[in-house]
Amino acid sequence: MQGLEALLSDLKRVLTPGAAEAPLAWLLVAILLTLVVGLILLLRRRTDDSTDVDNVFLASAAATRRAREISEIDSFARRASASAEELKGRVRKLRTGHFQQVKIYIDHSNFIRTWTQVVHGRDRPLQHDINWTTLPQVLMEETTEWLANIRRGPQALVYRGTNVYGTLFQEDYFKLLETMLRLEQTAPDKLPLPIRLRKETVERWREENEAHRTELMRTIQQELGYTMVPIVRRTPREDQLMSCNFTAGGIPIAPEKMLDTHIATDLIGDATFDVYDIALIVSEDSDFVPAVDFVHEMRNKHVVHVGFGGHSNDLRSKCHHRIDLGRDRMFRRVQRPGDAANARAPTAKRSGGGGQT
Repeated sequence: MQGLEALLSDLKRVLTPGAAEAPLAWLLVAILLTLVVGLILLLRRRTDDSTDVDNVFLASAAATRRAREISEIDSFARRASASAEELKGRVRKLRTGHFQQVKIYIDHSNFIRTWTQVVHGRDRPLQHDINWTTLPQVLMEETTEWLANIRRGPQALVYRGTNVYGTLFQEDYFKLLETMLRLEQTAPDKLPLPIRLRKETVERWREENEAHRTELMRTIQQELGYTMVPIVRRTPREDQLMSCNFTAGGIPIAPEKMLDTHIATDLIGDATFDVYDIALIVSEDSDFVPAVDFVHEMRNKHVVHVGFGGHSNDLRSKCHHRIDLGRDRMFRRVQRPGDAANARAPTAKRSGGGGQT
C-alpha cells in the first residue's frame, strides 16, 4: 500500500508542470495512448474483416446449396419423366395383347360432300341419310376384322368416342350474295367479276346450311359418344371484295377458320396422352399428312383412313389401312332404314360449283 502511494506520488511529481521530468513523461504517456488506440483499431478491423469473410462465405454457400437443390430437382424430374414414359410403354405393351383403344375423327363437310356425290349422284337431299348411331359400330367392326387379319387373332377394341368437325356459313354470307346479285343487275362495274348465280341457288344454299346446322348441333350432338366442334366460316366484307378469292363463277369464297388445325391438334394431342391406339380419320384432305406422320413415327399409333373409292391420294397412302365405304356398297350399313332403297350405285366423283361444300 505504501509502495502504491509512493508510485502515485512520483507520478504526480513527474507530471506536474514545471518539473524537469514533465516533458519526457508526457511524451511517454502520449506514445502509450497512441499504442493503445492503434491496438484497439487493429483488433476492430480484424473483427470487421472476419465478419465480411463470413458473410461472403455464407452467401457463397447459400448459392451453391440453391444450385445443388435446383440440379437435384431437375435430375428428379428427368428420372420421373423417364420412369413415367417407361411405365406408359410397359402398360401399352401389356394392353396391346388385350385391347386397343379406337377414336374416330370426322371432317363433316368433306364427308358429307363425298357421301352425297357417291350415294346420291346428282341429287342433293337437304336431310342427310347417314345413320350416325350405326356409323361407329360399322367402323369398329371393320377395324376388328383388319386387326384379326394382320395379327391372326381376335382383338378387343375399346371405343373412345367420335369427334365431328363441321363448318357453317353465317347468314351474312347469303345476304352478301343477294347484294352481289342486285349489283349485277344495277351496277355490274362494282363487282370484281361477273357473278353467275341465281337467287334460287342462294336460297337452296341457305336451306342446306340450316340443315347442316340442325344436323351438327342437334342430331349428332345428341348421339352417345359424339363430340361436336362447330367452326364458322368467315364472311368476306362487302367493302373488301376486290381483295377476296372467288370461284370461277365469281362467287366469293368464305374460308374455313382453322378446321384442319383443330383436327390435326386433336389427333396429335390425343396420341400424346394415349387416348387412342388406333385413330380413324374420315376425310379426303391431304393437309392431315404431317399430323399422321407424327402420330405414326413419334407416338407409335395406327391411323386408318375412311372414305370412298379405290384410287389413292397422299392421305390414304400414309395411313396403315383404309376402310372403303364404297366396297361392296358398305355405305348401306350406315344408311338410315328406308333411305337405302333410294341410294344409287357408287359413281365417279363429279366436279361441284361454288357455294357450300
